[in-house]
Amino acid sequence: MRYFRSVNSVHQPPNGTNGEAGYLLAVETSGMIGSIALRSDDGEIIELLLDSEGRRHAQTLVADVQRLLCEQGVTPGEIHTVAVSIGPGSFTGLRVGLTFAKTFAWINKASLVTVDTLQAIAQQVPADIPVVAAISDAQRGELFWNEYGFDPESQLRCSNHPVTIIGPGQLSTSIPLSGPALTKQVSLNDRFQVVDARFWQPRAYTVAQIGAAQRLKDVVENVNALEPLYIRRSYAEEKRQP
Repeated sequence: MRYFRSVNSVHQPPNGTNGEAGYLLAVETSGMIGSIALRSDDGEIIELLLDSEGRRHAQTLVADVQRLLCEQGVTPGEIHTVAVSIGPGSFTGLRVGLTFAKTFAWINKASLVTVDTLQAIAQQVPADIPVVAAISDAQRGELFWNEYGFDPESQLRCSNHPVTIIGPGQLSTSIPLSGPALTKQVSLNDRFQVVDARFWQPRAYTVAQIGAAQRLKDVVENVNALEPLYIRRSYAEEKRQP
């Protein structure tokens, strides 16, 4: 079932051309559960969870965005920033989301900003948890991992380190875990501190929050050159190498 969710953003809205306030469209298709969100000029965020899962995002994403904009009375030309979850995550899901975001931004002359998917996951964890480790499935028994502390000034989760690949045995037992890998690595739930399952999946509303902060600092991407953050090549690509 699809549904809207409204939350408040702590950041000022991004400015569009000629100084007017504009809307931000956020796209999150890095995993099985996709979502999109619309951030208005007053900081309100409306999120739509997608009916389709995994590879089927490619078949429905355009129609889902059209529905969201139509129901909110917003035209594509009013979108001045597109924020997209850049990875790590599903190869297919990331490609679908990024291709759509690049195309939409190019057609509508909008700025494009990218959001670390693990940061989006960590951002959902309550601020009273000072540091959280976000993890997602890297396949072959490994995990994409990074730690994120909470910055009271920006109200954002931040990390000073790049996303890396580790084994489950390398996880610290002193730092709470969050992320979609916990649905597969069920043994971690008994051995480690684990945050509430509601925060495990990346969501478009946190992509919108972080994306707005990125746009405010004018951290924008080159639409033509941008690629997903894969961290590693797909298994099929590695098999093709001599």
